[in-house]
Amino acid sequence: MKMRNSNFKYSLCVVMLIIMLSAPVIAQTSDYMIDPESTIQVDGTSNQTPEWSVYATQIFGMVHMNEEGAVDSVKLIIPSKMMKSKKSPIMDRGMWGALEADDYPEIMYELASVSDLSMMGDTTFTLNTAGNLTIAAETKEISVPVEGKRLEDGKIHFSGQHEILMTDYGLKPPSLMFGAYRTGDELVISFELIAVPSDE
Repeated sequence: MKMRNSNFKYSLCVVMLIIMLSAPVIAQTSDYMIDPESTIQVDGTSNQTPEWSVYATQIFGMVHMNEEGAVDSVKLIIPSKMMKSKKSPIMDRGMWGALEADDYPEIMYELASVSDLSMMGDTTFTLNTAGNLTIAAETKEISVPVEGKRLEDGKIHFSGQHEILMTDYGLKPPSLMFGAYRTGDELVISFELIAVPSDE
């Protein structure tokens, strides 16, 4: 009888040890890095053409998912001088001047909260995000609706669009060629972000 009790206690200890070691794996959170193929595009207007665009040619960031598989935190950083038109060095310099890139070398976004998560299917979902966008010396809270999709290779695709005014961030819209070319105040930011598991 003592032998059976001893075996039982030993078996119970083994089972408890297995559960303790397995629990972090079952409930672990996940970190994702922003893939270089991600895109952020900024569209604006001017007195010369209906529309102009600049692009984030470098994006650094991290997305954190909690135990339930929901977005928990997001942080994005774009070097200010990596915002480029891909067409005109003059436009690039004008944009960098407007962004005060020499004094503020980074544009940063940090998620504050997520709400209204809605599944549109097995892999597609929508959510509303609130976060802080910092451009030059100003930080503003913005609300952005986002659509997400889990891809077969484990990556997650996020897309959305948001409008801002440059003057809300204390920025003066670029004026080039002695004022002959003047940009508008309104900007439309569109993004296609691909989050890759950080262990890849």
